Amino acid sequence: MQNTPQNFVPRSDDAQAAPSLDLFCRVVDNYGDIGVCWRLARQLSAEFGWRVRLIADDLRAFQWIAPDIAPSLPEQRLAGIDVLLWSDNLNLQPADVVIEAFACDPPANYVRAMSNKAIKPIWINLEYLSAEAWVDGVHGLPSPHRQLPLLKHFFVPGFTEQSGGLIRERDISVVAQPSADDTVSTATQRVFVFAYPHAPIAALARALDGESSSLSPQFDLASPVAAALPESIQVKPISPVPQTKFDALLARYALLIVRGEDSFLRAQWASKPMLWHIYPTDDGAHIVKLNAWLDRYCVGMDAPTERAYRRASLAFNQSDADSAKYVDFVQRLPVLAQHAIHWRRTLLLQDDLATRLVRFVCLAEKPKIG
Repeated sequence: MQNTPQNFVPRSDDAQAAPSLDLFCRVVDNYGDIGVCWRLARQLSAEFGWRVRLIADDLRAFQWIAPDIAPSLPEQRLAGIDVLLWSDNLNLQPADVVIEAFACDPPANYVRAMSNKAIKPIWINLEYLSAEAWVDGVHGLPSPHRQLPLLKHFFVPGFTEQSGGLIRERDISVVAQPSADDTVSTATQRVFVFAYPHAPIAALARALDGESSSLSPQFDLASPVAAALPESIQVKPISPVPQTKFDALLARYALLIVRGEDSFLRAQWASKPMLWHIYPTDDGAHIVKLNAWLDRYCVGMDAPTERAYRRASLAFNQSDADSAKYVDFVQRLPVLAQHAIHWRRTLLLQDDLATRLVRFVCLAEKPKIG
């Protein structure tokens, strides 16, 4: 199913042909899950004309990235998308396409309604983004329901042509520009911080402060940090912005520290030096995931820069407070800035996730009860 014609162009100009979509989302990582789902829902609606219902279980977290959301309303409409508060008793006629984000399992009565349709919905489990090698082999695989006449497919985002691709809007070059009224002092090296509280931000700040002879570092905190930063560092808490303005926000900074899938990917589209802070797991799986991405991201770096970047990335994700681990990384920020531009250009050569998803749906079989 994942091997589709490269010249296939999904139709988006025929409203009658546009499928309906129910996108289910359970908020696990505060903003990452709903961030991915809201971005994908908006793109499928705006660029492909799909009729989208987004069913989410935490509208307060949703409101953090979409301020116009009313958390108390069970049903509302925003940006052309119907937003429903998740309920196990939802009485909905299933859509043509059903996406469960990150294996969240739609309500049982909804799944039964899917099985009762003469033409079954195309059911997709949208997995988490990963650079690991297993992605290409799993993407597109079918998974028959154990009891009902339903077939689910795995759709796995990734960094290769054989994966599900990456979320990227058509106007990415426009939205990723700072706003015209954003004035940035050339005497300040601004760092964006959206990390988990245990991140060793203070150690990175000391390294940056020690290597910045002409620029005054300023850390803008979009999330709290546990350790106090050095007094010589300018620290500024910043308020959340709507998701539609997040790319322009990132464009203001010289260095991005991000967590969560949506922010992680937007930092790469911003083509800025970055550190990815992954939520830690007891079994160390987050380090495996980090190393898999580093293996792809570091292609084309000179050897000293790659060593510095890998060392800093691993130290940061192991809560290493030794500022010496970050000095080489800080010294090589100009080189890393050029590499970030190169990496973005490389990714732009591939089809985006929504395009691959629409292609997948258009080519999928729609079995009838027989």
